[in-house]
Amino acid sequence: MPILNDIINWVESKPVFWQVAIDRLIRNNELTNNDITELTEICKVDFKLSQFNFTKVDFNDLRNFANNATSNDDVILSKIFNIDNVNALSKTCELEFAPKGLTIVYGDNGSGKSSYVSILKHACSTRGHKPKINDNLYDPTCFGNDKKADIEYTIDGTNFNTVNLVNEEVSNSVLKSVDVFDTFSANHYIDGEDEIAFIPQGLSIVEKLAIDIKRVESELNSELLSPALKEFDYSLLDVSEGSTAKTFLDNLNAETKLDELRAESIWNSTKDSRIEQLIKEIEKLNATDPKKNLKENEEKIKRFEILQNKFQTLEDNLTGQILIDLKQTLNDFVTTSKALKESSEKAFSDLPIEGVGNSSWKLLWESARKFYNESSETENFPEVNKDSNCPLCLQDLDEDAKNRFTSFEEFIKNDIQKTYDEASNIFDLAIEDLNRLDFSFEEQKPTTIELNELIDDYSQNQVQYLELLSKQKENLITHFNSKKTIEDFNKIEIENTPKTLIQELIKTLKETNEKLKVQSIEEDLKPLNKELNQLKGEKKIFDFKPKLGREIYRQKKVKLLNQCISKCNTRTITTHSNELATKYISQNLKQNFKTELTKLGFKNIKIETETKGQRGKQYHYLRLDEQNGDDIALKDILSEGEHRCISLATFLSELSISEHKSAIIFDDPVSSLDHKWRNKISKRIAEEALKRQVIVFTHDITFLLMIQEHSNSLNCDLDIKSLTRKKKETGLIASNPPWDALPVGKRIGLLKGAYQKLEKIERTETEEVYKERAKILYGKLRETWERFIEEVFLNGAIQRFGRAIQTQRLSKIVDLTDVDYNLVDTNMSKCSTYFTGHDTAGTLIEEMPDSDEFLADILILENYIKVIRKRR
Repeated sequence: MPILNDIINWVESKPVFWQVAIDRLIRNNELTNNDITELTEICKVDFKLSQFNFTKVDFNDLRNFANNATSNDDVILSKIFNIDNVNALSKTCELEFAPKGLTIVYGDNGSGKSSYVSILKHACSTRGHKPKINDNLYDPTCFGNDKKADIEYTIDGTNFNTVNLVNEEVSNSVLKSVDVFDTFSANHYIDGEDEIAFIPQGLSIVEKLAIDIKRVESELNSELLSPALKEFDYSLLDVSEGSTAKTFLDNLNAETKLDELRAESIWNSTKDSRIEQLIKEIEKLNATDPKKNLKENEEKIKRFEILQNKFQTLEDNLTGQILIDLKQTLNDFVTTSKALKESSEKAFSDLPIEGVGNSSWKLLWESARKFYNESSETENFPEVNKDSNCPLCLQDLDEDAKNRFTSFEEFIKNDIQKTYDEASNIFDLAIEDLNRLDFSFEEQKPTTIELNELIDDYSQNQVQYLELLSKQKENLITHFNSKKTIEDFNKIEIENTPKTLIQELIKTLKETNEKLKVQSIEEDLKPLNKELNQLKGEKKIFDFKPKLGREIYRQKKVKLLNQCISKCNTRTITTHSNELATKYISQNLKQNFKTELTKLGFKNIKIETETKGQRGKQYHYLRLDEQNGDDIALKDILSEGEHRCISLATFLSELSISEHKSAIIFDDPVSSLDHKWRNKISKRIAEEALKRQVIVFTHDITFLLMIQEHSNSLNCDLDIKSLTRKKKETGLIASNPPWDALPVGKRIGLLKGAYQKLEKIERTETEEVYKERAKILYGKLRETWERFIEEVFLNGAIQRFGRAIQTQRLSKIVDLTDVDYNLVDTNMSKCSTYFTGHDTAGTLIEEMPDSDEFLADILILENYIKVIRKRR
């Protein structure tokens, strides 16, 4: 086979596992899971990741095998049977198909035809939509059960095998070489791109190679993700910058050698001892670290300043200038208090009630002022003219009352009260500040202890200092409580107070810090830390040596696996597939497509079929080959008949390039089309049935008769199956084809069979039952006479549903005489008298012929047919 030789020549320069894959595909057509596992190992052999033993491809032997290779097997469908829970299909019926020629399965809507087609669409290949298979709605016990059917097929006509369909999944893909054409697939051909279903065996091998190489890639990727290749994150190892360990880890990769790891991980007890020695030397040196001492001094200063500030607060409130301020506060309060008393006595003497002049009284006086001024709309309160009265009791004021009012107002306006109030507020605040002074130093106790270690007798000095300040506080409070003027408060004198001692210590510490700032041990520490970090890095590498060794091995393996994966790129396969497609498919497909359009009589629009490759597969699509037609979708301009014609042409052109003659199935291929397109398509289907098994499902009796006509014309074997149904059961196989499709001879046979049942009805049933059945049968007999006239009497020159008059058949009709005409007329008239549909007047009703007479009427027609045929 030339295409196989082209593939063999091409793969000779490709990776070894590609060569083995092609060898096995050519010999076995498919690769098993075990094949994929072995191909994965062979791929790894090239990169020393596997020691798998395999036999290299003998290309001369492979070419000999390819040259003797036969085409794909032809799959012939035998029957559908063992149906269970598939819609409402009968469980007991078996739908059989003729092994060659044309099988037509006719059924009205609802007869189960579509359910049988659904089974075939899931088991075979089809474009676009695959219908859902539902539970049997009429049998509640089936709900949730498996939906099953078996499809029997043969390849050699002798041995039969079965494909099982369970819940829309098939047990074997062998029936995928059988294709189903229906409305959905017709639309799919027009609207989109499709993978070419029927291609030369060699090209299918290239497609399978692409798929299987990707399966190898998937195996390799799975190995990359396996726990055995889990990464060790050595970046988390704590090693210092500048050490050889850090350099080693930073540069660790798939190229790192184990000898490098061994050299970096040498360790002994001498190095352990050296680490301990270095740690002690560094600790000793750090103890004299000026930066450390500087920091400690700064923290001490902060603590001492807290205590110093607290002492300063006490001194600020008990010594120095504050004593002068306190003396002034006390004396002002005493003086203003005395002046206020004297002024009150003068203004409020000889009054009958107590409290006049106090704050409550003042509030009352001001309220009276406000009332009077608002009511009189003046600012004259208190008014003490000759007509004045009291604003509260409204009585007239005598001279004494007017004098008291004047005295009260002068008291209110006098500054003595205001001066006293101010002095009193300052006095109260001073006492409050003295009482609030904090002599608690519990929080500073650790600082006191620390200072006692640095300053001789510091603690005792602090105690005495605080006692002296405390007595000063009590002395001041005593004077304030006495509310007497004073010349001066006693001053306290303390030499070398804790505050001054702390100030001197802080000063010393700050001077020390200035010196420490310019001192450093960094240069002494640097070589010691460098040596220590180097040794610690070596120790870390030593401790993790096994894990680092495995990581080096892992990285090497990952790199090699990635190199293996790089060999699984299918771009070159797609390129070669395109080259083979151009050479063996594209031109043939284009030419065959045009041929099919011609056969179907399509001439209105120029249509081209194009192909392209993608991921090792070949796809075809249709385009409009008209000027300015680039942006126009075919579906938008085609009539329904043109649409179906082009789809069928595409389907048949694909079939023409296949190397097998497997069965094809049509599901209502002319649904809703006019007479012209039905005739063209029916003829083309009949022609195809001369080459392969063709199965047609239809509900269209006219289309059935057209196929029947073309089959007879082409001498194509034709088997007609008829489907019927019960109320809750579909898909039942009728005992005979549809009546309209039967020739006269078969109709006579059916009528003879009906006579047997009629005779029994005559014996066992009422006269009315007999009459009704006899009327129907006489109607059938009349239809048989009509078919006799078309088929025998007129020698098929004129036929119902026929497209033309067959004039060449008229030559044999010249033998007819008046006797013949009278015989035909007499018998057809008799049938018309009795068949259902003629409403005869009551007085003219004749007695219905008995069953024997009905049989005699059948025999008249049968014998007359023999006479006519013998005569001709």
